[in-house]
Amino acid sequence: MMSVWLSELREGETLDIIGGDQLSLIQPKNGYRFSIDSLLLWGFLRPDPNSHWVDLGAGCGILSIALARINGVRSVTAVEIQPSLAELIRRNVILNGVTSKITCIEGDIRDPKTLENISPADGICVNPPYYKSFSGRINPNREKALARHELRGTLKDFIRGGHFVLKRGGCYNIILPVARLSDAIPLFLRSGLFPARLRLIHPYEAQPATHFLLNARKGVRKELTIYPPVIIYSSVNTYTREIENLLRLIPLKYP
Repeated sequence: MMSVWLSELREGETLDIIGGDQLSLIQPKNGYRFSIDSLLLWGFLRPDPNSHWVDLGAGCGILSIALARINGVRSVTAVEIQPSLAELIRRNVILNGVTSKITCIEGDIRDPKTLENISPADGICVNPPYYKSFSGRINPNREKALARHELRGTLKDFIRGGHFVLKRGGCYNIILPVARLSDAIPLFLRSGLFPARLRLIHPYEAQPATHFLLNARKGVRKELTIYPPVIIYSSVNTYTREIENLLRLIPLKYP
């Protein structure tokens, strides 16, 4: 099977194996590629096997496929605005044998017609563009630029879109740089999404946090629980045990 897929790789693509042999992903060598941030977000989720999830801005489909194949959720809708990545999601869904569970929608979360085509969700996961359109250097690679900067959808758009398709009591999960935390909390609250779980991500134990993981509930107020931080490295080029487990597709642990 692997040799068949290797023969079907197109020029400028790689086949990457994750978690031993649990997931296989075709990715562009030079375009948008998933990072450890996607795995950190996946490890933060608490999906019920009988739930329907929506992956907004799905990229190559890693979160959708992990939810379907590793967590065994009932169904996933992967929403992606870039045609090249939407096609890649469909190919990766076939490659990983989860065509019966994942639907890919090529569309814009700002478009009501796109949102109306999505079944009401029990859970949302979002690894959105991190940077505002006017901040930092825009990558000359269009695929990377759209994935990293808010050129075709702001944080507000992603929160509004997720709120629209989420059931009451459903959970919204996101990863962002810590610089966006002060943007995210007010947007969540104004949308009726109430923060329930927060976890900060640090490169090293003694360094400041760089990113955060946030879980919010639609229409349900809960006390916010702040969990111990995620530490990426124990020393130079050495992952902590928790990150090593995550790379094996073992979810993050909570007390």
